[in-house]
Amino acid sequence: MPTAKNPSLQVAARRHTGRPVTKKIQQARSSFAGNRAVLAARLPARQVASSFCVRAFLREWPDPEFIKETEELFPDEGIANVEQARALFSSLGYTYLDVRPALEYEEVGRVKGSVNIPIKISKRVWNSEQKKKVIEKSDNENFVEQVKKRFPDTETPLLIGCSDGRTYSIDALMALDEAGYTNMVGLKGGYYAWFRVFDNKLGRRRTGEYAETYTHDGDSCGIHSSGAGFDRVDKADMWIPPNY
Repeated sequence: MPTAKNPSLQVAARRHTGRPVTKKIQQARSSFAGNRAVLAARLPARQVASSFCVRAFLREWPDPEFIKETEELFPDEGIANVEQARALFSSLGYTYLDVRPALEYEEVGRVKGSVNIPIKISKRVWNSEQKKKVIEKSDNENFVEQVKKRFPDTETPLLIGCSDGRTYSIDALMALDEAGYTNMVGLKGGYYAWFRVFDNKLGRRRTGEYAETYTHDGDSCGIHSSGAGFDRVDKADMWIPPNY
């Protein structure tokens, strides 16, 4: 595998794959800056100490200030979380390049408006021992050439995503970095992470306007008053990623 020229991509590779990196890379700054403002609100003094609620209001897309912060961070940060990735994709001109095999891209789901150029080719073949069809994978030897054909400008802003942010993305980032692409960002958690936040029409999945942390049983600002409940859990919360 080619060695990435971009230090931020090397840091990302070490973080996601456990592969050894140089001392210089180990000293690189974290791939994530503190980009969430958390406001904690205490209950009135009459509430017992063991029963409290913390409401964490999260900075997220499409907040203009959040978009501005994201623009300043990337592509240098190398790896984006889902909120940052949505800002890059929907507000900052990045193309979502999904590098999963076409079979997985078609059957599991996709981000609306994304482009699929697989770094691996997968197909179902009959396995006589298992007496069923199984998925076989092979390298897409034309991956870089196909990307170059679709995106001839090596300065094209690209958001690279796979299934979980590790299986294919790191290899894709390194291959394209070696090919001279300069404005690339990897999606942390890949499509699985994206799907838990946004639906297939790019709408946000909402289970509430704020996150809550509880102790003790439900109280005045706890699970009962927030309207949360197991019957209201988003289907994405119970979704188990398929094995591809």
